[in-house]
Amino acid sequence: MYDEQIRRLSKGPATERADVTFLGNGGRIYYMRLYVVPERRMHEVSVQEFRHGALVTRIDAAEATWDGHRWVFSSGFLRTFAGNQEHARSFDRIAFNSIAEPPDNFAREGRRPDEMNYRDLRAHIVKMRSSGARVENYLVDLNMKLAFPLINFIVILIGAPIATRLRATSAALGFGLSITISFGYYAFMQSGKALGHNGALPPYLAAWLGDIVFGTVGVVMMVRAQRR
Repeated sequence: MYDEQIRRLSKGPATERADVTFLGNGGRIYYMRLYVVPERRMHEVSVQEFRHGALVTRIDAAEATWDGHRWVFSSGFLRTFAGNQEHARSFDRIAFNSIAEPPDNFAREGRRPDEMNYRDLRAHIVKMRSSGARVENYLVDLNMKLAFPLINFIVILIGAPIATRLRATSAALGFGLSITISFGYYAFMQSGKALGHNGALPPYLAAWLGDIVFGTVGVVMMVRAQRR
């Protein structure tokens, strides 16, 4: 009974998150040592704002609290950067209307690209670009979400001519070839994805390489089958 109660408690929502890094709107990156979810409070927080890949503003504060509309920073320093110059000033309390990232965003665990849908991943890429971060790997994953669903159509495109030729010989052989083609296609697409992540191929080509190669093979096989 006690074990069951412990399991139920462990499944509850987290009340604290440690060492949080969050990519926000407006090219801002948030770092905090601790985020207290129920109190909507950050401890040892740093907010860096980038424009065109260059750091323009940095806020370092002992804590930040949500006042219902924006984040209010306490006991820290505000630094602004322009070219090679840096200006810094201390503050007891400071707030910016533009820094209004909803508190719930910091309460959630970050998601991997394969856990996001197309729309969410595209929005994440826009945020990363505004902060000057590299987005090539994410562009590969984004295009894979469009390219991968075509695998069923292309396998049929390749399998139909093969099934026609083997119909009079062995149905089992045709089925085996279809399975082999499917696994080969999947392996080819994963290889393209890996090459894109490593920078060996452009993101768009890496994601669509499998569809291009196997789609071309399927079209050629279909045309030849119709000529016979």
